[in-house]
Amino acid sequence: MVAGSRLPVEMKFHPSDRELVGFYLFNKTNSKIECFNDLEKIFVKECDLYGCEEPWQIWESYGGHQLEDGEALHLFTWLKKFSVRGSRVSKWVGSGTWAGEDGGDQIVVGDVVGIKKRSRYENQHSPQHDGAWIMHKFNLNGSDIVLYRLKKNLSGGRRGPKKKRKRNSKQMDSCDCKPSK
Repeated sequence: MVAGSRLPVEMKFHPSDRELVGFYLFNKTNSKIECFNDLEKIFVKECDLYGCEEPWQIWESYGGHQLEDGEALHLFTWLKKFSVRGSRVSKWVGSGTWAGEDGGDQIVVGDVVGIKKRSRYENQHSPQHDGAWIMHKFNLNGSDIVLYRLKKNLSGGRRGPKKKRKRNSKQMDSCDCKPSK
């Protein structure tokens, strides 16, 4: 079962926000050894979510095509900072960007405090995908490792006014197109 990364029929993975922060993200950011068993690694994979792949390519590469409507992929990734000491991070993915939709909600699990933010994919050059992908970002304060819940936006496309964002050549050159599985 684990070798093929396929789950038994009717087995679903629907963790709560508290489980994602209090178990998966906390253990990933604070453990010095491998903290997940083989089955848990099927549920939450590692991925370069800020690389050259588009959201639909990530979806296909990491098993999203096997999910039912409304289900999500759960992925760990590392933030890509604009500078070593800076706090600003890149939001580019493929030829588009992740646009934040909210200021974030605090998730408290015992002594662990996480933040959940929602973003949508924007790409004016790809109208069929513009607004068609939703990402929930879970992070712990100060950590460069984040957990994402990626899913299709079943309600359709874009919300809110269009904003133009330019991608500079330095961002284009630093794009690493090899997924880490």
